[in-house]
Amino acid sequence: MNIYVLLKRTFDTEEKISVVNRAIQEDGAEFIINPYDEYAVEEAIQIRDDKGGEVTVISVGTEEAEKQLRTALAMGADKAVLINIEDDVENGDQFTTAKILAEYLKDKDADLIIAGNVAIDGGSGQVGPRVADQLGIPYVTTITNIEIDGETVNIIRDVEGDSEKIQTSLPLL
Repeated sequence: MNIYVLLKRTFDTEEKISVVNRAIQEDGAEFIINPYDEYAVEEAIQIRDDKGGEVTVISVGTEEAEKQLRTALAMGADKAVLINIEDDVENGDQFTTAKILAEYLKDKDADLIIAGNVAIDGGSGQVGPRVADQLGIPYVTTITNIEIDGETVNIIRDVEGDSEKIQTSLPLL
């Protein structure tokens, strides 16, 4: 199984953060894997260990994200990819990030793409669904349980404090 995880480098909310002109000052800030993306890495590794295949983590950003990619490798991911936009994109947003990720993934024959539900720094939860839309594959958000049987995927997802059962197929985000 070819599993990809979308990973974002974000500031650690447990540390002191300085905000100037409505922007977080990166000097002195601690950066980590977005916690929801860290859960996604853990889930991908468990699925890989159960079904076989490999886990590749992908991050869009600058070379500062290498530390978070190395952390994901230490957790058990097989490969890490940094799509370095340092010289190409001045002000990235969710649309731009999704477009870059979809362009990278379009010929990768991904069976499963996993992303955290939201990023703790923005909380919009847009990137995953936008990537799936651009790739033309189904997506399910707020997943609390996933079981894969061949090409069939049974999912339980959180829906405003309740749960919903969904059956879909691979490829899936």
